[in-house]
Amino acid sequence: MEEFFNRNNFSFEERERLVALSFSNFFKIGPRGIIKLLKRFGSLNKAYFATFGDLKNIGIREDVAYAFLKFRQKFSLEETLNYLKTRQINFIYLEDDNYPKILKEIYDPPTIIYYKGDLDFNNDKGLAIVGSRKHSAYGEKVIDSLLKDLSSSKLTIISGLASGIDSLAHDKALENNLKTIAVLGTSLEEENIFPAENFSLAKSILANNGALVSEFPPRTKGFKQNFPMRNRIISGLSQAVLVIEAKERSGSLITVNQALDQGREVMTIPGNIFSEFSSGTNKLLASGARLITKGEDILDFFLNKNLIEDKSPEIVKKDILSSKKKFKINLENENEKVVYELIKTADERAEKINTEEIVKKTKLDIATINSTLSILELKSLIKKSYNNYNLS
Repeated sequence: MEEFFNRNNFSFEERERLVALSFSNFFKIGPRGIIKLLKRFGSLNKAYFATFGDLKNIGIREDVAYAFLKFRQKFSLEETLNYLKTRQINFIYLEDDNYPKILKEIYDPPTIIYYKGDLDFNNDKGLAIVGSRKHSAYGEKVIDSLLKDLSSSKLTIISGLASGIDSLAHDKALENNLKTIAVLGTSLEEENIFPAENFSLAKSILANNGALVSEFPPRTKGFKQNFPMRNRIISGLSQAVLVIEAKERSGSLITVNQALDQGREVMTIPGNIFSEFSSGTNKLLASGARLITKGEDILDFFLNKNLIEDKSPEIVKKDILSSKKKFKINLENENEKVVYELIKTADERAEKINTEEIVKKTKLDIATINSTLSILELKSLIKKSYNNYNLS
C-alpha cells in the first residue's frame, strides 16, 4: 500500500482517509479501536504501518495484532477503491468536513460510512421509525396516518430496511414524498441487500433522492451481530426515535437504549393492552417516552427545537390538513353502502377484512361482492392491500 501512496502522491489528509478505509475492512478492530490507535500513534497512517511490538505495547491483543499483520499483507487498497467505484458506492471518513455532524456526536461513531444515493450530511430533521418485524394491522394503520400527517414537513424518515415496521416506514415515506434513509446491517452491493425481498424497496429509495447507508465494507453479509451495531447509526442520524410496535424483548428496544445514551428523544404510540406487539411500547410510555397520537405531536417536538423553519404551529397544522386526501363519498346503491360500512368499521378498529369475510357478513354472492369492491376501488374509497381491504 505504501507503494500505491507514493505513486499517487496523496496529501496527509487523503492518506489518513484512505488508511481509515483500509482499517474498516479489518473486522477485529472496530470504531473505538481505531480511535484508540489514532490517539496513541498520532495518525492512522503510522498506526497502520506499526510493528507487531508497537501494536502489542499499546494494548492490542497478540492474536489481533497477528491477524492484522496478515490482513495488511493481503489487502489491496487500489483494488478496493476500484471495486467501490464499479459498484457506485461512496464513502466518507470521520474527520472529513462533511461527515454528518449529528452522527459525530455519539460515543462510537463509525470511522467510515459507505453510502449510495443522496445523503444529506448535515440533516437535522431526521426521524427514526423502528418496530417489530411482525406487526398488527394497527401498526400499519398508525404509520399510514402519521406519515400522511408529516407529508408537508420535510422530515427525513430513517429506518433499517428490515421486514415489518421498518419496511412500512420507508414505503409510506416514499408514498408521502418524504425523503428516507435506510441504514443496513450488510454492505451495499445489490446482492447483499437484506432481506432480499426488500431489494425493490431499496431501489425505490435511491430513485427518490434517498440514501442507503452502512458502516460495513464490501462483501459483508447479514451476520446477526451486525444489526445491533447498525441500530446506533439509525438513532445517531436522527433527532428522535419513534417506536411503533414492539414486544417486551424486541430488538427495537436496543435502538431505544442507544437513543437514550445519545441524548435523542424517544417517542412511542399507545397500544392495545391485549396485544403482544404493544407490551414494549406501553412499557416505554410508562417509563416516560413522549406520547404520539398524531403527526402534530411529532411536529411539535421539531418546532420546539427550531428544526422546522419558517412555519408556526398554526401554519403546519394547515399544511397537514391540506395534505390529506379528501374524497367525496358517493355511494349509489345499498350494496355499496353495506360493503363500504363494513370496511370502514374494520378500518376504524385497525382490523383486516378480506373478500371471504365480506361475503360471510353481508350474505351477498361472490359476484356481487367482487363487482361492488371494484366500483369502490375505482371511486378511490377503498384500497386493496395483501388481499385485505381498507379505506383509502
